Amino acid sequence: MNALWGKNKFSCYLEEGSLSFICAIISVIILPIHVYFIAPFMILWVICWILENYQRFNKIFKIRRSYLLLFILVLAFYFWQAIGVFYSDDTQMAFLNLFGRLSFILFPIVLIYPGIQIKKRIGFLTSLFALSTFFYMIFCFGYALYKSLNIVEGTLVFDAIPQDYIWLNYFYGSDLTLTQHPSYISMYVLLSSVISLEAFFNYSQRFWVRLGWLVIGIILLLSLYFLSSRAAILIGIIMLSLYFGLKLNEIGKKKLTWLMVIFLVIAVSYVTFKLADQSQNSIKSLFFSQQANNKLTRDPRSVIWKSALDVSGKNLLVGVGIGDVRNELAREYYKRGEVNMAKERLNAHNQFLEILLESGIIGLGIFLLIITIMFYIAFVDKNIIYGVFLVTIILFFLFESILYRLAGVTFFSLFSFLLIHNNEENKLKE
Repeated sequence: MNALWGKNKFSCYLEEGSLSFICAIISVIILPIHVYFIAPFMILWVICWILENYQRFNKIFKIRRSYLLLFILVLAFYFWQAIGVFYSDDTQMAFLNLFGRLSFILFPIVLIYPGIQIKKRIGFLTSLFALSTFFYMIFCFGYALYKSLNIVEGTLVFDAIPQDYIWLNYFYGSDLTLTQHPSYISMYVLLSSVISLEAFFNYSQRFWVRLGWLVIGIILLLSLYFLSSRAAILIGIIMLSLYFGLKLNEIGKKKLTWLMVIFLVIAVSYVTFKLADQSQNSIKSLFFSQQANNKLTRDPRSVIWKSALDVSGKNLLVGVGIGDVRNELAREYYKRGEVNMAKERLNAHNQFLEILLESGIIGLGIFLLIITIMFYIAFVDKNIIYGVFLVTIILFFLFESILYRLAGVTFFSLFSFLLIHNNEENKLKE
């Protein structure tokens, strides 16, 4: 009798997707701390998902058409990149890149048809991610403080500048973030700040809980300065303006929405000219001659983007292959006399250019369809947090090859499919 009851209980766990839910909890907590720790739990999640759904795989094809189309397009994009392995000269690098981006399809597989537990607790999972990001940043600041404090002749002295590297600062940039690249942790911080603000506007919670979330959100936003990412600051202003504009419109404050739009225009203009001057110069230098703009072309990004456009122009339809992007760019850097860039083997620093280089117009077309469907889902569902996430990630795509590293691929694939279920949580609780 006890054995039968235990079997029924385990079946109930499988039915509700409890094992997947546990894997999801671990994944959102680990992601901000160190993305490489997430790989075994990602594989475990896939195994648990198969155990929970192997008898009802046919139900996957009965989900919403937009969800199914998004899932198919993601698989098609990864499949097209896999084809790029066969026409890459550097097949070893091609296979490494393809394997490193495996999470691009693994998270969609486990989240296109998640268990009931995940659907019911989307808010809980996103809150855990925000808290994990917050405590990671607090740890980084604490460790920076620890490194800055020294005892000199019996006196406690604060000095945030490393003695051997006087141009660095323990509280700034990569010296602050330790295990994460500043650009990627900036994305995590921005999404976490929106999640915190959503929790603050959740009036079903106690006032002190909401106030705590507001404090967390403010601290996260302030940390962007210390992460030393001008792009993140610019994106943060756009993201916050968009978020508050949508929230005001949601509650019927349309006049205030227009004020928020005006503020957005002013703030973005100011930050663009004051903080994002280098990125702006990069864009200008793409359209003017090198002779007339010697100063502008000193910006590394302009050289990178021009080189990427030249290489992609020669391989427009299918690209150079998933394994040869760095090699082809390095050759182009050498042609332009940029020896240091060639030695560092810099990527395209723009996700759309990176895809065009790797997979040509075909790959870029599939990727743009993926983005389009995601925006369609956000618009139809009036899913504010999903829409803000999409705008944020796309703006980062303009400045970095986000999907080149595991930290970016995992973040994009996880939340692209987790957040589509954001509004379903309330429906299931009704």
